[in-house]
Amino acid sequence: MRECMRTVGFCLLLISSLSADEPALRRSDVVFMYQAGRSVYEEYGATVLAWGGKPTPQSKADAEAAGVRFFGSVGMVTEFASYYRRFPDSYEDGLCRNVDGQPVKVPWLTDHEHDGVPFWWCCTQQPQFRQYLKERVVETVKAGADGVHIDDHLGTAGGLWLGTCLCQRCVEGFRAHLKTLPNEALRKHGIENADTYDYRDALRQWRSTSGSTPNRSVQQHPLWNEWCVYQGRAAAAFMMELRALAASTAGRPVPIGANAGLLWPRHLADYRALDLFSAETDHHAAERRFSDDPLFAYRLAEAVERPYSATASGGDWAFVKEHEVPGQVRGWIALSYAAGQCFMAPHRQWCYTPEKGTHWYSGPAEKFAPLYRFVRAHSDWFDGYTTYADVAVVMPHRSYLKDSRRWVQMGNRLAEANVSYRLLLAGDELVDHPLSAEMVQACPVLLIPERDEFLPADRELLERETAGRRVFASVSELLSDVKPAVQSTPSDVVRVLPRVGQGSAVVHLLNYAYDAARDDVQALDDVQVRLDLDALGVPKAAGCTLLAPDAPPQSLSVVDGVVSVPKLHLWALLKFAPP
Repeated sequence: MRECMRTVGFCLLLISSLSADEPALRRSDVVFMYQAGRSVYEEYGATVLAWGGKPTPQSKADAEAAGVRFFGSVGMVTEFASYYRRFPDSYEDGLCRNVDGQPVKVPWLTDHEHDGVPFWWCCTQQPQFRQYLKERVVETVKAGADGVHIDDHLGTAGGLWLGTCLCQRCVEGFRAHLKTLPNEALRKHGIENADTYDYRDALRQWRSTSGSTPNRSVQQHPLWNEWCVYQGRAAAAFMMELRALAASTAGRPVPIGANAGLLWPRHLADYRALDLFSAETDHHAAERRFSDDPLFAYRLAEAVERPYSATASGGDWAFVKEHEVPGQVRGWIALSYAAGQCFMAPHRQWCYTPEKGTHWYSGPAEKFAPLYRFVRAHSDWFDGYTTYADVAVVMPHRSYLKDSRRWVQMGNRLAEANVSYRLLLAGDELVDHPLSAEMVQACPVLLIPERDEFLPADRELLERETAGRRVFASVSELLSDVKPAVQSTPSDVVRVLPRVGQGSAVVHLLNYAYDAARDDVQALDDVQVRLDLDALGVPKAAGCTLLAPDAPPQSLSVVDGVVSVPKLHLWALLKFAPP
């Protein structure tokens, strides 16, 4: 027992000792999604491989020679073939089951089979599949991975939208969760004895009740929300197990990343087990314009103090490949770095449509690599800077779960008006992230459009800390009364993202005048940038340096608080510092 406790303590020490001086990602990092050769890494200036699979001696050597940190990857949904080979006679023991006891296919892998067996969704609560995943983590770390990436990190909980998993293991595990609820809540749901309650049977009976809505889904059941909380907590606990396993195997802290696309609700459930998000993120390529949606994901990652390295969705990449629009992708890259995050180099990207299934896009390096080399060449313009916020948007996670689109659209309205914002995330039963007085006090202006979905402690804190503060209840109200620290003319086709550092500020200017016919932006002449230098922490700055890809630095003057940018192509940066 003492030896067991020493081992657990050692693992916890390793987990907690990941140094703040060594972030999982720096703001100037260039991240690759999949393995490449040394020459390709060097062409882009790569520094991190995020979804590297199991390292081989050659792939590890190529990465090390190019100065690339190697995150090996383990898939909770995509590795069915490997799982089947490991357990060919008993693989069915680890499958997710729907309410009728049937296995469920992975919707985006319906064109995949192994030995004639479809790619089934597997259950991360089943001991056999958990054993497989633990073995994969151990072998990945032992093969020399610097970090571990978990694809489809929610496992079973990631399939809740499909009505899974209702296997016997999950049903039995739910009973322990039910026993944590007040007796009043149990009585409300007709549960007399949590120790014997069978949620699968209850769902079947509910579906067959005379007079019920025909074909209603299990997600409509009154207890489904508690089922989701239970599954989300189970997913987070298992990710903590895998994190501890990686650390104990390596004998050192092992940074953990996950494909946690934060525009999709529930993906913050296990954020405490993660050091970074490396995630597929909807960019809406088919709309043939630059979208502000990814900015919301970047701000949400910032709210939980984790870096975010994005890629686009499989549907986005399929559109880019079919229509040959690398100019859109260049805009995605610029937005990510301007927001203080990263966009993975589009060297080899997964594409998916229902008609074509899985296919791949290899983008033109000459279009993309110069942007990444620009970031690496000027890393000091990125590292050490944080978001300057005109307003802090206070968002209860409960409300985000109920209507994520509502919140994304609020963020987009602020972005369109060049009101720079931060998100203050208030946790709930699923996400452990309480508000603090320091969070609330850090920004003089608050937007609190939702008051009913906070946990009691957060509600009380807000009532206490917002007394006498500038607080708005709607975006419209805020926009009519708040003047951003940085404004541009024109304003409708320029996004302004200010960032502040120790004694200096960098303002990113993004050109949103994307011309779909040309797959490029329309250059803008004489962009006027008006600044509140006091707010940005550089009150004595009399000038700034203009920096843009493929152009030499240029000195510009500040005249009456205004900087005139002669020409704005895709992206430009203005750096202000005291004389």
